[in-house]
Parts: sequence; structure tokens; C-alpha cells
Amino acid sequence: MKNLSFICVLFLFLSCDNKTNGTNTISTKDNIEKTQLQSKVESPQNSSLKGTKILVKNKINVEVKPDKMALDISSKNSLVETTPKFSSLDNNSPNSEIMKEENTKAGDEKERLLIEKILIEKEMKQPESNKEVKQTIEQKIEMERKTPKKQEKTINLHVDFNNLLQRHVNNSGVVNYRTFKKDQDKLDAYLKVLEKTIIEKTWSRNKSLAFWINAYNANTIKLILKNYPIKSIMDLNNGKPWDVKWIKIDQRTLSLNNIENDIIRPNYSEPRIHFAVNCAAKSCPPLLNKAWTEGNLNSNLERQTKSFINNPIYNTITSSNVEVSKIFDWYRKDFGDLKSYLNKFSSSKIGKNTSVNFKTYDWNLNN
Repeated sequence: MKNLSFICVLFLFLSCDNKTNGTNTISTKDNIEKTQLQSKVESPQNSSLKGTKILVKNKINVEVKPDKMALDISSKNSLVETTPKFSSLDNNSPNSEIMKEENTKAGDEKERLLIEKILIEKEMKQPESNKEVKQTIEQKIEMERKTPKKQEKTINLHVDFNNLLQRHVNNSGVVNYRTFKKDQDKLDAYLKVLEKTIIEKTWSRNKSLAFWINAYNANTIKLILKNYPIKSIMDLNNGKPWDVKWIKIDQRTLSLNNIENDIIRPNYSEPRIHFAVNCAAKSCPPLLNKAWTEGNLNSNLERQTKSFINNPIYNTITSSNVEVSKIFDWYRKDFGDLKSYLNKFSSSKIGKNTSVNFKTYDWNLNN
């Protein structure tokens, strides 16, 4: 009986020892696998991958288009976690560590390949892009250097005013204010265009001078239409309508005298403008029934001057008798030697000893 008890105790002791050895064997195996996994994770390759992850999470913003699909990695937390989660896996299971290692390995490998692809494509595409941009810029510079600059096309600002003059002013310069008043809104629209026009420094002399002549004449007509019917322009503003500042142009408020005496005369030194600007009186040089432009300025100034000086309604010039418009007296300074100036355009030459007299001015409307 004693021997039987001894054998049972011995058997139990051996059974416990075997279990202990089995547990130690499994633990040893697990430790070896953990050590291999740790060394694998901490290997240079995975260390580089870890650094790449940090770089991607914090600094890289790249767009990759493999097979027309785009990946945008732009913020700290935007990197997609590729490692599957095993929340339902029993951590105490003998196979749990192995399964985790295999899944982690697969996820890390997939992530590593994706990041490497991003970096490679970024490295390959960036220099090419810079090269293309540089080539494009160089090509544009070369084309601009070789291509002559085209002259800027400008719209004729005065086409509407030209149409109004053709409609309401005859070839002799007589203005039909009664019919013109019906188109007053069109004249106002033209004046609004002049008001908004910026007179550029790049404008030619002829272009800017034509602009100011048209501005003077159009605003004089506007003044008459606003007060029509009247007998004379001198009936307005106590006989001084040219001194009233009401014309908005060139970002200023001007009078007719400002345009003629402060802008045109001192800036252009052109005495022929006195036969271009019109004061709406019968003794004024006839109003040209077309708008002044950069192209027709000189030819029309010459034509208007000759026509006015040789018109007996305004001037009488012979070798022994000279009686001319008061304009030549008011602006004598502009004409210089008056006899020489008149002889330049007159068909009759004035004698050296002939005196020059001035006619009375008729201020009634030229209509």
C-alpha cells in the first residue's frame, strides 16, 4: 500500500515537471520570435521607413497619380493606417503574436512601398517640372524679343460727336440748335465719355490737342442747348460765360477759359487753334462740321485758317486796306508779327505801310 502511494506521488511529480518544461519551451519560442520581430523592426531598413513616415506625416504634400488615381498626403494625421486591427483576437492564444507579426509585416511592407513610390515620383517629377517651366519662360522671353510690338489700337473717342456735327451743322458752320436740342442726350453721353477719359502722357501732340478742341466746342454747344432759346451767349452769366467752372474733365472742374487759355494756348503754341475753337457767335470762325482727330488735325487747321482769313464776312484784306476780326487783336501775342501772319495765308498781300484795323464783333448766335 505504501508502495502504491509512493508511485502515485512520483507520477504526479513527473507530470507537473513536464508541464513546466512545455510552458518554458513555448515561452522560449515566443521570446525568440519577439526578439526577431524587434530586430526586424529596428533594422536600418525599418528605421528608414519610420523616418519616412514621420517625414510624410509632417512635411510632405505630394500628389501621385498611379493609373489616374490621386493620393494627397498633407497633414500630420492624414497618413492612412494600413495595419489591420485584431481587436477580436485572443491575446493569450499561442498564435496571437505570430498572426500580429505577419499582419504588421504585410502592412508595413505595403506602406513602405507606397511611401517609396511617392518619394520616387516626387523626385523624378520635380526637376522635370522645373525644367519645363524654365524652358517655357525662356521661350516667351525669346518670342517677345523677336516679335515687334504692335501699336495699341485706340477707339476713336469722338465718333459720336462727329455724327452729331454732321447732322446739325452745315458746311458753312451754321448750327441748327433747335434740332440739336433733340439730340441733347447723345451730346451728354459724349461729354460723359470725355469726362471719364484719362489723358495719357503717351498720347501724341495731335491726339491730345484734338481732344481739347472737341472738348471746348462740345461744351460750348452744351451751354447753348442748356439755355436755348437765347439770342446771344453773352446773355449768360453776366456776359462772362467763359469764366464759370462747370466742365468736368481730366479729373478737374474747368471753365471754357481754362481749356483755351490755361491748357491749349500755353501747352501747344498753335495760333491756328483760334480758327478751330468756336464761341457760338456769328463773328466766331465757323464751327467745323466734323470732329477733330489725331489724323485730320493739321490739314483742318490749315484749311480753317485760310478759309477764315480770306472770307470777306470776317476779314477785308487788300494791299491798301486791312480790316480784320477782333480775334487778331485779342490774341495778337499768339500771332506775332500780324501782317506777316496774315500775308502767309491771305490771297492778297498787305503793303508795308498799310495799317491794320479791327472789325466790331457780332455776339449773336450763329444759327
